[in-house]
Order: sequence, then C-alpha cells, then structure tokens
Amino acid sequence: MLPKKAFKTGSTAPEPPAPGVLRLISSRFCPYAHRTRLVLAAKGIDYETVNVCLKDKPEWFFAINPLAKVPTLQHDGKVVYESLVCNEYLDRVFPGRKLLPEEPLEKARIGMLQAIWDAKVSSMQESHSPFATQPNFMKVSMSKGDDQLRAFDALKEGLSIFETHLVKSGRPFFGGDQPGFFDYSIWPWFELRDLLLSDDAVKMQEDEFPKLFAWLSAMYDRPEVKTVAFDLTVFAKYVASMLAGNPDSDIGLDDRD
Repeated sequence: MLPKKAFKTGSTAPEPPAPGVLRLISSRFCPYAHRTRLVLAAKGIDYETVNVCLKDKPEWFFAINPLAKVPTLQHDGKVVYESLVCNEYLDRVFPGRKLLPEEPLEKARIGMLQAIWDAKVSSMQESHSPFATQPNFMKVSMSKGDDQLRAFDALKEGLSIFETHLVKSGRPFFGGDQPGFFDYSIWPWFELRDLLLSDDAVKMQEDEFPKLFAWLSAMYDRPEVKTVAFDLTVFAKYVASMLAGNPDSDIGLDDRD
C-alpha cells in the first residue's frame, strides 16, 4: 500500500503503477491537484495516489515530469501533467459523464471562461504554495487596510463576470444542469474562500452575488465534492505552517500513515 505521507528529497521512488492502474501524483493541499481529484470523483475513476512534498521535491519526480509539478498522471506507461490537461485527458479517455462539450463553440466558451478566471481571479502558475503567485484571493488574504480593500475590489470585479454569466445562462452550473469541466476547475478556491477571505470586511456577500451563492450551495450538495473535500481545520494548520516558512505536507496525518 502506498503511504499517505509525502515523498521528499532523498526518498526512494515508489514502484511504477501496475498495468491498468491509474496513478495520481499529488500534494494534499494543492488546489490544482484538487481540480483533478474532483474530476476523478465526478467520473467515478479508480486510482491510487502518491503524495509529494512540493518544497523538497523528490529527485525521482523530475524523471517522470521535468517540471515536477502536481497533478501528474501515470497511466499504462503514459505521463500527463498540468491540471487542465490532466482533466481533459481523463474526460476523453475514461467512460462516464462527459465534462467538456463536444460542440466547438461550447468548448470554446469553456476555454474563454477559464481565460477570464486566470486573468481576473487566479493564476495559472502552479508552485509549492497552494495559492500560486498572488492570485486575487491570496492578495486579499495577505493584505491589510486600504491595500486589502483594493485587492478585494479587484477580486469582486472578476467574480462579477461569473455572476453575470450565471444570470444570462439561467442554469445552476457553468456546465449547465450539472457541473462540468469549468465548475471543477474553479471550485478549489471557492472551497477555501473562508480561509482566504476571513476578515469581515472582505467576505463575499450573497446580496452581491446571489447566483454564485446558489452555485456554491449546489456544488456543496454534489457527492463528488463531498468525497474529496478539504478538511479546512487541517488546511488552516497547513497554511499556518506555510506562512511560518516551513510548510508541513504531512500535517494532520497519523504517524502510521
């Protein structure tokens, strides 16, 4: 059985996955890896997990993925990495509900929504920080006073685009009547919003974003979201360790793990 604790620099590489076994190389607190866990759960795909420490990456990881970034998939001798690429691979290769539309314009619409998210709300760069390089959520969390309020205004400007999209579509999810590719792509940051937007002055308000709040409620009800949900109490401890300069990838695990 593979350990839950993270493989670190100097560790011995685990044996390659057995034929037919899908392996996810992940990190417990990474929202980009969480994107892929959500898709795996949504499609009911069986897989095994190898966790790595992103601050002290094991040398063997670079031999699998030259960027040594999570998520990385290993599947019957193939390697796939980058969260959105991993998710599209899973959607195309494995059976189950399709998360990306086949119709070209609809697929383009998802790509454009993702581009707006990357530009206005988050960041495409994946790093050892679970928040990457200062996405607006993190800017709000890490700022104080007027700087925090300006960062929050910028965040709300970005979120208003997605509020408007839901109003116009008349559907509960960005994917339509069920969550789709983009819903799972952005969910990790909304799941963490109470940690990132903890000050009263910068909390999202339902009267400003009624459709997004309805989307939040609908997402929380989804079984796949519940299955892979972060433990926010443990996550808060991880954030504290990260801010102290020593991120503990194994925090909250039993010694036997």
